[in-house]
Amino acid sequence: MTDLAQVVFSVPPEAAEAVSNLLSEEAGGVEQRDTETSPDAGEAIELLAWLPATDVSQRVKQVETLLSSLTELGVKTAPWSWRSEEVDPASWKDIYKRYFTVNRIGKRFVVKPSWESYETKPGELIIEMDPGMAFGTGLHASTRLIIHAMERVARMGPAPQSVVDLGCGTGILAIAAARLWPTTRILAVDNDETAVRVCKENVQRNGLDGRIHVDLRAASKVDGRYYLVLANLSPDALTELHPRFRRILDDFGRVVLSGLPAENTAAICRLYTRELVLEPEYSEELDGWQALLLRARD
Repeated sequence: MTDLAQVVFSVPPEAAEAVSNLLSEEAGGVEQRDTETSPDAGEAIELLAWLPATDVSQRVKQVETLLSSLTELGVKTAPWSWRSEEVDPASWKDIYKRYFTVNRIGKRFVVKPSWESYETKPGELIIEMDPGMAFGTGLHASTRLIIHAMERVARMGPAPQSVVDLGCGTGILAIAAARLWPTTRILAVDNDETAVRVCKENVQRNGLDGRIHVDLRAASKVDGRYYLVLANLSPDALTELHPRFRRILDDFGRVVLSGLPAENTAAICRLYTRELVLEPEYSEELDGWQALLLRARD
């Protein structure tokens, strides 16, 4: 079992929502403390998140990058600090049970943990998820935006013959694709062993182990051709991977890019449309994050 860490970020109130949104996809939950709940907080907001110990340094760098961007936009970000301490991994399930309940995403999807019952309504598509030590419940804006784009593709038709989910995490996007398109071939890849294990568990939990192939592989090593490419990755990863996308995208395929702070979207869009012969079809912004749906030019 991966070691678990509790990480506390102390930031000015003006930056708290943005940092909380950044952390909420990767953490089991983000607990906010202020002067009313923590006398030591002072004027700052404390954000408590639970992360794999090996991921702490990466998350701190992400927060630092986000705060630098906010500073350039005139948002007060100083002073800020962080601290962490190890937590017993056995307590993880109790931690995320406090935060993860039944949630709706998009027009049709309902995401529920295995320990909660839910009566499905007509037209709803159910995804049963246990984040496990891979974290990520699908509630972050960047994941929601990809599901919105997928629903748009489904409404437009026809069903994609193949889908690849790059950096699949807990597998929510691959499972959503299988729910939307029952006959589609789906590949989910991640370079993190814990994520791949949890993704396989969630795929099996949803009865889709015969439909979705999960592989421990870096996104840069994916081959084959796919009608729909899903990439909820950082701007740096999307920049680095962009030559690979044209090679794996089908002639009439589509790409959904997410994980983009809104201020990075224009540059990423220019990169992909200039060098990959793609054209923008749709974009959406949510809570300061943006996603792009691009399609191959005729």
